[in-house]
Amino acid sequence: MSDHEQNISQILSDLETGVRDLFVSESYFHYLSVMARFHSYSLNNTMLIYRQFPAATYVAGFGVWTKTFSRRIRRGEKGIRILAPVIRRSRVMDEETERYEKRVAGFRAVTVFDISQTEGEELPLSLCQAVNTEVKDYDRFLQALLLVSPVPVIFEEITTGANGFFRPIDRDIHIRTGMPQAQTIRTLLHEISHALLHASLSASDMVSAMRREVEAESVSYAVCSYYGIRTDAYSFGYIAGWSEGQELSVLRQSLETIRRTAEHLIRLIDTVLFP
Repeated sequence: MSDHEQNISQILSDLETGVRDLFVSESYFHYLSVMARFHSYSLNNTMLIYRQFPAATYVAGFGVWTKTFSRRIRRGEKGIRILAPVIRRSRVMDEETERYEKRVAGFRAVTVFDISQTEGEELPLSLCQAVNTEVKDYDRFLQALLLVSPVPVIFEEITTGANGFFRPIDRDIHIRTGMPQAQTIRTLLHEISHALLHASLSASDMVSAMRREVEAESVSYAVCSYYGIRTDAYSFGYIAGWSEGQELSVLRQSLETIRRTAEHLIRLIDTVLFP
């Protein structure tokens, strides 16, 4: 086995261990926060960044830091290994035309560094994610959520003890009035996640009720974390119980669902807040 193959094999082995360990530890909260900061990265690379540098906020390769941003890597800093696709062009012949298509031919290990490992010129504001600290207007943020919700939202008194619920048949969300602002946002994001993920599941592909709650609550936590909304009241005590005995493919599928949905919501909300 070549050095390249050994590197990729070791990285993939670490990923499998990381996925299994994640669901049975208190690190799950921290992972969701990292995932939110790197919501456009693949699940594999999000997990790799989290396991090697949990405090990372913005990563780039050596050349990008030095040539594009005029920053240098601090002496002694250890890089973060992630996977980059190897893109190859292949010739495709049609009846009378010839064209080239790009395809992923494999992966290679590359090294990136977090901004905290560098020094030099200041970065453009947008790359520092300063946007997170600017979202302070509750009414504005709430209106953004109402606009991106895939179904109507009804605010009302709820006497059952629930903070909110999504009704798949009627395709609407109900949110209890009178809650603190952070709780209202959290609950609304949770129910919007249900509406995005679980509204059209048929009897044959219905996931367990506990898994649906894990996914919806995780998306809500990740989005709140991204926008700097208080997340200390979240509870995921049932995650270890749900994940026990699950196939690795199922755990990865849920993590990918959470990552993809959080990315989707963050992009939509940013479009409304910062047109």
